[in-house]
Amino acid sequence: MDDDSVDAVVWAREVLAEQGTDVLGVEQIRQRAWSTVWRVTTSDGDHYLKTAPDGVAAEPAVLRILALRGVPHVQHPVAVQGNHVLLPDGGPIVRLSDAVSRDAAWLDVMRHYAEVQWATEPAAADDLVCAGVPDVRLGVLPDVATALVDRWAPEVSAALPMLGDAAAELDELLPMATVEHGDLHTGNAFAREAVPFDWGDACVSHPFCSLLVAGREDVPGAVDAYLETFFDEPGVGDDPDVQHLVGLATTLGVVPRVLSWQRAIDASGDAMPTDYRTAPRDWLLTLVDQGR
Repeated sequence: MDDDSVDAVVWAREVLAEQGTDVLGVEQIRQRAWSTVWRVTTSDGDHYLKTAPDGVAAEPAVLRILALRGVPHVQHPVAVQGNHVLLPDGGPIVRLSDAVSRDAAWLDVMRHYAEVQWATEPAAADDLVCAGVPDVRLGVLPDVATALVDRWAPEVSAALPMLGDAAAELDELLPMATVEHGDLHTGNAFAREAVPFDWGDACVSHPFCSLLVAGREDVPGAVDAYLETFFDEPGVGDDPDVQHLVGLATTLGVVPRVLSWQRAIDASGDAMPTDYRTAPRDWLLTLVDQGR
């Protein structure tokens, strides 16, 4: 283990010892270029320790601030320090449930996620930005997009005016800034309490940007469940005006997605697998047809 990993494990042991919890074992269960996760077996059940390099360590700040603000449907960390976060066991993930249970749990996740976003706007969103969580709010999104295109796919520059217009229109029709998970899918949500986890890609942006990823899950009614909770209105997902808002936001959602990949690549250095290094460009190329 590198020094950061050793420090994380030592820190977790010290935190639990101070709480009077006996650590029975520590097992690394996942190591990626952008994060490492351990299962910490204790006398009080399993905990999970996660750490990430500078530049992609938004998750501890996100979870700490959401917990302090009393935002519902998020894990409350056992402890947070710097790039390290120690979490309770959230149980099985939605993706590994049987088909019927998976779909029902995912609908609840989408409903809960809408409540998370409302509870985070606006004060907690400001706290997140102040804590260093990436700022991709509509007012700055076009500038962020320009920098990303210049670096990763200059040939997509023709799509930049379209992104600027979409951001301005969305900001006029439904101005809002809140936490945006960045990678919300059935593999990043717990089934037991129907809560999202793995906030490493999080930013502050328009709430509907999350539907770029979450809307791709093949679960009937999931986007409708989210929208009905968000607007507190049954059947609102069929409203053409709402569909237009979602279309604008999911187009703009490419920008925080690319920014997240850029941050991971820059933070990971040579440890980032070659196959992932084209991700920013690949996402930006999806804008080509929309920019015509």
